[in-house]
Formats: sequence, C-alpha cells, structure tokens
Amino acid sequence: MFSPSPNKKTARRGFVLVSVLMLGVVFISCATAFVWFTRLQVKNIMREKAALENRSMAQVLTLSIMAGLKADSTAYDSPQQTWYQPFSFYVEDLGTWVVQITPLDDKIPIRNLFLPDGNTLRSDLRSTWEALWAKLDATGLVNIALDFMGKSTKPRVGGAKRENFINRYPLDMSEFLILEEITPELLYGAPGTGKFGLADYCTLWSDGKINLNVAPVHVMEILPGLDKMQAEKIADYRNKEAITSTSDLRKIPGFPAKAMASMMNISTVSSRYFMIRIELLENNGGGTSINAIFDKSSSKVVRWEEI
Repeated sequence: MFSPSPNKKTARRGFVLVSVLMLGVVFISCATAFVWFTRLQVKNIMREKAALENRSMAQVLTLSIMAGLKADSTAYDSPQQTWYQPFSFYVEDLGTWVVQITPLDDKIPIRNLFLPDGNTLRSDLRSTWEALWAKLDATGLVNIALDFMGKSTKPRVGGAKRENFINRYPLDMSEFLILEEITPELLYGAPGTGKFGLADYCTLWSDGKINLNVAPVHVMEILPGLDKMQAEKIADYRNKEAITSTSDLRKIPGFPAKAMASMMNISTVSSRYFMIRIELLENNGGGTSINAIFDKSSSKVVRWEEI
C-alpha cells in the first residue's frame, strides 16, 4: 500500500498551517475593519446629532433675536449700542454659543441702483457708481456692468449687450464673474494688500441707502462731496458716539455743508438688514457656525448659511 513520504506529510502540514494562519489574518482584518466601520458610523451619528442640536438651537436663538430687532424702535443702528455687542448663551448639556448681530446696509446698494423701470440708473447714485469703478481702475466697465444687470435689451452709450448677461439684479456678487472683464481679483480684491474689489464696495442687503454708522471708510470716501479725510472724520465721530441722524454730520468739524443735500439722499443711520452670526464654542465634533441675514421690514430670514 502506498503511503506519503515523511517530506510530503510535512509539506502538507505546513500548507494547512499557512492556510489556517492566512484565514486567521483575514478574519482578524475583517473584525478590525468592522470595528473601525462601527466606530465611524457611531461618530457620524453623534456628529449628525450634535449638528442637528446646534442647528435647532441656532434657529431658536435667531427667532428670539428677530423678535428683539423687530421690537426695537430705536431710530438708528450702530455698533456702539449694547444690542450689537457680542454675547454668549449657555444651555446645560448642549454648550455655549457666541452671538454677534451686525447691522448691514453698509455699502453701495447693488439691488437698488435702478429706478422702477429696472434700467435707469438713479441720479443720486451716479457719481458714486462712477467713483467706484475709478477706484477699481476699471472706468470702462461703468456702463457695461449696468447693462449686465439692466432689463433693457438696448445697450447704453459705452455699454454692451451680450447673450450671457443676466439682465436682473444679481443673486450673489459672484455672478459678476460672468462678465469676461471681471477677474476674481477685480471682484474680491487682494486680501492682505489693502486692495479692494467690487464686492468690498457693494452689498446685496440694503434698503437703498447707506448706513453711516457701519459703512467702511473706503465706501464713504467715494460718496458725493466726501473724500478720504472726511470719511475718516465720520468714522472717528461714530467710534465715540452713534450717529443718530444725518444732521449729526454738521457736528463734525470741517464737514462740507455742500455735501449735506446729497448725503441726505443716499445715506441713513439705520439698517433694514442684519447679519446674525451664531457660533458654538465647544468642540464636540458637530459644532456649526450659522450666518443668517434678517430682513427687519418683512421679519424674514432671507439667507441662511452653515459654515
């Protein structure tokens, strides 16, 4: 009777041993992968749960702030007011949120450039619109940008009409990148260099006038009758006390009287729109920062961003 040689028996045993070891490695790898997968799923569930809690709390805080803003009958909106200072809100077992409310209406009102016909530039904003493009070293785009937004199918002098023009107010400033002449740098400036872009001068959130209590110096200096020195004087004044009415400008030493009439037409001391920023402090894996734009006149949130 044939029987395997000792060498063959040893080889077979070695093969079986290697096979068992390989199967063991496979089982261990599968078990490890399953454990890691389970941990990952648990983390995702916890993260989603925390994000949902944060979102819910942000909504509750936003509704409370909206009610407070709506009830506030103060005739002006300034960062000098206590209402606009950062404050914290603590909820046991959930965490601490930091809230910051900022009045907007702080730049050139891009959605209020035209008269009701949707095409004719407001005369009280013409000089400011032209000064804006001069600051950007792009005076050739003064009328092209207007035709880009205007409803008319006919170009104005120095303008243009193209198939890709939106012929409406932009939903976001990034839509200006559709214009082949507008580069990202021209739109957003060069951060860190002090060079401003179109988006630094214009806002989508405005009732048609610029709130002097919050307008940046680089915006105020292109308003009719003003220059950088006058804009800085306004900024110095409002840092000490709020501008409660445009007539307060007369209190600023050297403020040009001839600028008062035009300033009355395009400036204000209150805001229609407000930025509500709510940020969770604790790092629980699901922390979310919320930016909400609130329209006080309609009592509605018109934009909600989670960062």
